[in-house]
Formats: sequence, structure tokens, C-alpha cells
Amino acid sequence: MSELSRSVEEAATKYGKPQRIICELPSLDFPPVSERKHGEVCMAVRRRSGAFLLQTKRSYPNSIMRLPTGGIKAKENVEDALMREIWEETNLNVKVDAFVAEIGYGCGDDISFFKTYMFVCEEIDGTLQSNDPNEQISDWAEAHPEQLTDYAEQLRGIVSSWSDWGQFRAAALDILAAHCASRAA
Repeated sequence: MSELSRSVEEAATKYGKPQRIICELPSLDFPPVSERKHGEVCMAVRRRSGAFLLQTKRSYPNSIMRLPTGGIKAKENVEDALMREIWEETNLNVKVDAFVAEIGYGCGDDISFFKTYMFVCEEIDGTLQSNDPNEQISDWAEAHPEQLTDYAEQLRGIVSSWSDWGQFRAAALDILAAHCASRAA
């Protein structure tokens, strides 16, 4: 068992067993799915307002918003990656509430080694800012649970060369919306 797999199992014991989902995509030939071996963490940070933090970067088409994510480094465990990325991208102190999903990606018979590990975290304190200028985060938004699918639709609606990426990023928002709905029921 790899260090990453072991750390995923430890996080599942600590924060709850994640849903294991394979999202079908039109292609697997785009970054980060085609480039990263160790996957990423997805940070669903719930602000004190009850809304989730979304971000955009200078390079994104039409300033499209998505959930923050960050790459897992070689030999880094998933919880350490989560806390490092939250600090780098948001500067917020958080409490991990739930390990929501382990998201895999497929296209027909092909399954990517790349996975997204999604956690819901509750903001405790801090000042929202990026601590890593290389992130190039250009704006933030907050979305209440009932708004998440609207943001997912915007991502799925991208028609440029970014369309596969938009479908990929929409999946996390859909999964988070379903998680919130199941908690509210």
C-alpha cells in the first residue's frame, strides 16, 4: 500500500468514509488529470456565513468560479496536503468536518490514476488571502449550498478549449451539492 493510499485510509477513519465516485469525462487529456500522478485535494471551505468559498484565477475563461484545489506532492499524506493547500490558497484556519469524496475520472474504458480527495472544512478564523503568489488567484466568491449547481452549470457551459476542464471542475461542485442536500434531509 502506498503512502498516499495509507493516508487516505487514515483520513477516512478520522473524518468519515468518503463516497468513491468515478466521473465520466469526454477526455482525460488535459491538465491536471493528464499530468499529476499524486492527485489533488479539494477544499470545500464553509465560511462562517454558511457559504462555500469559490475562486477564480487570471487564466480562467470569463473569470469562472470553482472550488479551490491543490496538488498532492510526492510522499505527502492527504491530510498534510489539505492543510498546506488551505494555508497557501486561503490563509484561513479551519477544522476538517468530513471526508466527502474520492473522485476518480474515466473516459470510456480508460480510467485515470489521478484522483480528487474532497473535504468539507469549517472556517475558524483568519484573513482571506493567498499566501502563494504563484497561485494567481484573482477573485473569490461565496456560494450557499443551493447555489453550487448553478456554478457547476456555468463550468459545464464553457465551450472553448477549456470545455473538458469545465466538466472536470463541475463534478466537485455537483458532489458537494449532493452532500449538502443529504445532510439537510
